[in-house]
Amino acid sequence: MRYIGLILALGAICWVLYQAAGGGEAETVITAEQQQSLDKAKGMEHALQEASRKSMEEAEKKAAGN
Repeated sequence: MRYIGLILALGAICWVLYQAAGGGEAETVITAEQQQSLDKAKGMEHALQEASRKSMEEAEKKAAGN
């Protein structure tokens, strides 16, 4: 019985230490500045894709009109 209590107490202590150390949170090697740059790049990529889509639609309309 003592061993079961000891194991449960050890498990509880480990869990508390794990939570106190930020356990469960996603850890990443990307810094906040790098993440901001990636977000800006994604926004730029989206804008370029949208512009190219509009350009292709206009070219298709011109081609269909001729």
